[in-house]
Amino acid sequence: MFMPLAAPALFFGVLALQAAPAAPGAEAPPPAITLEKLPIEQAAAARCAIVFATVSRWQRAGDARGSAYPDAQAGGGREFFVRVMAKLMDEAGLSREDVVALAYRGVEDHDKPDGAERVAAMMPACQMMKSAAGL
Repeated sequence: MFMPLAAPALFFGVLALQAAPAAPGAEAPPPAITLEKLPIEQAAAARCAIVFATVSRWQRAGDARGSAYPDAQAGGGREFFVRVMAKLMDEAGLSREDVVALAYRGVEDHDKPDGAERVAAMMPACQMMKSAAGL
């Protein structure tokens, strides 16, 4: 399903962005493309990558919402995120900035009041997708 990424270091900063709380008043630039405009396979993979980034952020911050899930860093969530975002850049022609904005907005959406419920509803399918990717 996914090709190995030769240089995952490029995306460590992107994942770190998801783990760090946003500065007060800081806004990510709007993404050049939304998930709704991507083909369904790319959109589903991106949504799951963002779910893993969200859970990783919660876990690293000690947020109780992250305790219901396996370690996103050690459990392959980080690698899934990296692979999906690299594939989006390759296949959808997104820039690194577009990918950062897309991921930032997705994680930000999960911090809304219903975000934990949406993550919980998506997690079983995302875990299966991650397993199908060999992670």
